[in-house]
Amino acid sequence: MMNAIIENQRVSAIAALFRRAPHQLNRIHESDAEILRLPGSDDTYLAVTTDAISEEIASGLYTDPYQIGWMTVMANMSDLAAVAAVPAGVLLAETLPASYPGADVREIQHGIEDACEAAGTWILGGDTNEGAQLVLSACALGTITGRILSRRGCTSGDILYASGPLGRGNAFAFQQLLSDNISPFPYRPLARIRESQIIQRYARCCMDTSDGAFGTLDQLMRLNLVGFRLDDGWENSLDPESRDVLRAASLPEWLLLAGPHGEFEILFTVAPSDEASLIDESGSIDWHPVRLGQVIDEPSVVLTVGGEAVPFATGWMRNLFSDVSRPLNQKLNDLLEYDLAQQEGAYDHVHA
Repeated sequence: MMNAIIENQRVSAIAALFRRAPHQLNRIHESDAEILRLPGSDDTYLAVTTDAISEEIASGLYTDPYQIGWMTVMANMSDLAAVAAVPAGVLLAETLPASYPGADVREIQHGIEDACEAAGTWILGGDTNEGAQLVLSACALGTITGRILSRRGCTSGDILYASGPLGRGNAFAFQQLLSDNISPFPYRPLARIRESQIIQRYARCCMDTSDGAFGTLDQLMRLNLVGFRLDDGWENSLDPESRDVLRAASLPEWLLLAGPHGEFEILFTVAPSDEASLIDESGSIDWHPVRLGQVIDEPSVVLTVGGEAVPFATGWMRNLFSDVSRPLNQKLNDLLEYDLAQQEGAYDHVHA
């Protein structure tokens, strides 16, 4: 039996206190953005999402003002990409401490504007406040034409793909939060807005990796009551520079999938009969999606290691990172103890 996910329970409890909008198409947990039916239209929908950059600032993960601005936009753009929405604009809310340097405030805005330009969208307006802590949040709007894409819909036998290499977000977080005297490599992810228009035509289900690849697969597993098996050689799907970071620290490479800070790629599945068409069309825009593995019947997330299927406790890992009372280095130690138990075949997989 799969353990309950703390974050899912928290969101469900809050959502239960609100009435459901009759024109909303997606249900709770089913989609990266909320999808609304537009009056008078049969095939155009409004996609709305909101995300805040708060924990990342408080923890010291994001310290560069330009990056804070960039990520405020891209976190929301990635949600739109995961439902194949074309961005229409962004509303901003900025809480700025009175002591925050004016030059840094301007750098935040430069990051915001550059991210909007990269994603093909604009700042429409918003709100500014003064507060004790720096917090930025945004609400992004987009339009969907045609087929609705959500986290539900995959079936056993589907092929699992990623929109690009995985692991860079977690490698950046490792360097920034756990490594002394190391300057992390640049981390400025691009939402897969253009690629999502092709994904929309072929994907059975879809979700972005903002919470890491294992977290994404675990959520898709729970929603679809299926599992995922990554093929032998899954390491080749990882970002090469990120693999070097973990090798230098003598850490197992699967940690790039397990951490909670993703790289804002998109995980999606396609029917085997559509795989050739996906590859052909993606090549027309010089995009090369990464084949990861397959959807399987048993609800579990499995890595193929040396030809052997090794299940990973993705639910336990998600709950581990939801526990704010434990410092990050202790959580890393927990994962390393888990890795050692995996190698010895001693881990009790009922906790998965």
